Amino acid sequence: MPSSQRVMNLTDKNSLLTRRIRLFAWILVACWTLLIGASWYWNVQAKQKMFHKIALAEARAVIKRDELYRRWASAHGGVYAPTTPQSPPNRYLSHVPERDIRTPSGKQLTLINPAYMTRQVNELSKEDSVFIGRAHITSLKPLRPENAPDPWEASALRAFDDGSHEVSAVVTTDGKPYLRLMSPFITEQPCLKCHAVQGYTIGSVRGGISVSIPIQPLIDAGRGQITGSLAFHGIIWMLGLGATGMGARQLSRSARAQKQGENELHLQAQQLEEEIAERQRAQESLQESGSLLKIVADYASNWEYWRLPDSTFQYVSPSVQELTGYSVEDFNNDRELFYRIIHPDDRELFMDHTHVKDSHGQILPFEIRIVCKNGEVRWISHVCQQVYTPEGLPWGWRASNQDITERKQMEHELFEQTEQLEEEVAEREAAQANLEELNRSLEERIKLAVAETRQKDQALIQQGRLASMGEMINNIAHQWRQPLNNVGLIIQNLQFSFDAGAMTHDELKHEIDTAMDVIIHMSRTIDDFRNFFREDKQKGEFIVSKTVHRALEFVSASLSKHGIQVELEDNKNIATVGYQNEYAQVLLNILANTREACIERCTAAPRIQIRITDENGRSAVYIRDNCGGIADEVMPKIFDPYFTTRAPDKGTGIGLYISKVIIEQNMGGTLTAENTEDGVEFRIEV
Repeated sequence: MPSSQRVMNLTDKNSLLTRRIRLFAWILVACWTLLIGASWYWNVQAKQKMFHKIALAEARAVIKRDELYRRWASAHGGVYAPTTPQSPPNRYLSHVPERDIRTPSGKQLTLINPAYMTRQVNELSKEDSVFIGRAHITSLKPLRPENAPDPWEASALRAFDDGSHEVSAVVTTDGKPYLRLMSPFITEQPCLKCHAVQGYTIGSVRGGISVSIPIQPLIDAGRGQITGSLAFHGIIWMLGLGATGMGARQLSRSARAQKQGENELHLQAQQLEEEIAERQRAQESLQESGSLLKIVADYASNWEYWRLPDSTFQYVSPSVQELTGYSVEDFNNDRELFYRIIHPDDRELFMDHTHVKDSHGQILPFEIRIVCKNGEVRWISHVCQQVYTPEGLPWGWRASNQDITERKQMEHELFEQTEQLEEEVAEREAAQANLEELNRSLEERIKLAVAETRQKDQALIQQGRLASMGEMINNIAHQWRQPLNNVGLIIQNLQFSFDAGAMTHDELKHEIDTAMDVIIHMSRTIDDFRNFFREDKQKGEFIVSKTVHRALEFVSASLSKHGIQVELEDNKNIATVGYQNEYAQVLLNILANTREACIERCTAAPRIQIRITDENGRSAVYIRDNCGGIADEVMPKIFDPYFTTRAPDKGTGIGLYISKVIIEQNMGGTLTAENTEDGVEFRIEV
């Protein structure tokens, strides 16, 4: 065959071989691109699912927190809080008895039911950082129109009626992604206090609590990882393309060289040597590409390895030392080290684990613990896949291990916080029970103390009466002195008339009637004295004017003896409720103190002015004298027990104190004193 024909045949064969090699190279590039894209997509999906699980766990924790607060509030029938513009009385609780109460100090409180309390807490959370989940209570039959469900919540509530226990979804609100989770509210016995009017029964679905967790922060936090993963896969893809292109080119050249060697045996040895040298250079270039791929794998952040069927390692990434503390050489030299670092409690789980796949066919990672070289226990997310030879035979396992210790610690802390919250709720319930028991015992002690105080007050009142008995006897002596003189004169007149023989029957009868009138008047005085010292058992209504006149009758003789004039501005229509005898004793104590002041100071033209009136629907008696008043430094002490400015034989100092106790404690009134221009004025209001 001519040389030109051989060259043409060789050229045609080389062109066909080149096209085949290029086709194979494009197929390899497509497969490589598909493999790298699938790997990157699987990595992105795994991270997104991890973000979804974290957001779902946070949403469940928020709902669990609200359920604990609501359960605590429901167990106590709600709580009372001060009425403020931020916490006005709940108009939807108007049917609940004692919705609004007032404390003994006058502070207004209103009932905060669990739903009201949850709504206020959720409104506060809206003002916080965007990283806090937003909760919302709702129902298909809400009491408040503001609690009406949106379309997604309404669909979830209908799902609860069909038997669902939880509904979640990722939605976009205001252009931002949120994880929405909703759990049902099951009607319990405390709930019927506010919601029985809506027809709910125990065990029925009353509504639900909806939580919206912003996942944009998680997406932003993982965006760097996704970008890094994309860059990592892009570099591997580019290196693969470069290696494939270079390999295809070198393969084409090598094939052409082989064909030329077969068809051109007569070529000079120099040409053959050049081909061999060129093939060596291609092999060195391919080895260099493999080294670049190994460098990329060595700088991976996760612990990557390829374990062969005999449990030896084909490849271990250097990041294993940062994660476990053991070097690559440690794993290559000790094939059992890999199993020993797995935590004993998780070793059986690792040995028996199966490859669970998601709906997209991707293998899901599972979590185990490892024991590092320094004894530290760390959590890893392990995912692996079996590798096969080009002939389809098993070629070991390719695995990736990601350090998730920090995330597991956060989950553990969240669990501990939940347990701590439950313990605090239990402690508060126990403290509440102790407080209620203390309140009961305190009420009993208060009742006993009040009873003892009442007995002491009664004893002091009786002591005051006994102390004033001498004064009363002195007043009776004044009242009886003149009548006794009259009776003595009548007896003497009878004797004189009888001796003179000038007594007639009519004169005898007249003298006897006169003496009997005097004796009856003296007997009435004794009855008044006895009634005054009789203890009142019950409060009753009495005319203030009559009591004032009665007190004046007791001291009128004593006042007249000392030239003390009494001016009375009377009002016979004023009545009050209390203990009449004790009220009279107060009047006598004040009149006695006024009389003694006038006597001690030798007041010229002494005068006592008494005025009876009513003020604001209550009776008021003013007793005013012109005897010089009370010193300013003494005035604040006149109602103290056993305080007196007189000599020990002229006063005990309990009269005004007893008067204060009678008026203010026993009768709920007021007793005050103040100086005037020329004396002092006492005011009794009941």
